[in-house]
Amino acid sequence: MPRFKFILPVLLTIMLVTIMLPSTRVSASGQPPARGVHLERIGRPTWKPVDFHIYSAPIGTADSGYVEFGETMVAILPPPNHIAHPDLGIGPGVPHSPPYKSEIANGVTNLGYHQGTRFQKDEFSNGMGVWIVWMNIPVPGTTGTSPDFTSGKIIPNSLFPIHVQGQTFRNNKLYNPYLADFYVPALDRNLNPPFNVDGHSHFPVFSAENSDFGPPGTKIQGNYEFRISLIDSTGNGWEIEVNFTVKK
Repeated sequence: MPRFKFILPVLLTIMLVTIMLPSTRVSASGQPPARGVHLERIGRPTWKPVDFHIYSAPIGTADSGYVEFGETMVAILPPPNHIAHPDLGIGPGVPHSPPYKSEIANGVTNLGYHQGTRFQKDEFSNGMGVWIVWMNIPVPGTTGTSPDFTSGKIIPNSLFPIHVQGQTFRNNKLYNPYLADFYVPALDRNLNPPFNVDGHSHFPVFSAENSDFGPPGTKIQGNYEFRISLIDSTGNGWEIEVNFTVKK
């Protein structure tokens, strides 16, 4: 069964040697980044995940090849500001200026998807899944070129690839070890189509889960947790925990 739990349709087999620095709990204005989401810093990253959203939306089925996963990504961040890219999933579109902290919020709201931390069984099965989506932005970043501007705050190419890895737990037991395992690449000439810029002004991460990917015979209802890490090429990054419940 295909496991489309990543934003990159083509996985980049790049080996990273990193030194894991101690985790430090952080939050914006003393509040968690979103209900059901807990964020911890690893080391001293110069970029940050923002604009978290947990919602139910189509991911497709084995019969469809889970193509609806990609369709939902495009619907959340549609053209012209973002376009599908074979090496990025969702890549840069026409130049648009920061801030980038509400683009995902706008997409989810415009589509009317059910957001929250409590979902029905039919929102977690039969082609529907629970999604966690967020944007990554430079904080404080460096100054350079990006597809959006000739000079501004960026996450520089030197910090890529960024490794995204995640697992799903149900009732504190491992449910799906393959929620995410991919690398976000630099915006350079190795991509097809390529880029000639200094880095990303922002980039999204999409991940989703449903009953297709759990152990056969497992009841759908339960308390679920996504445990996701993002580590850049210097060993700095973030750990993200996402909690939600699927009701009877």
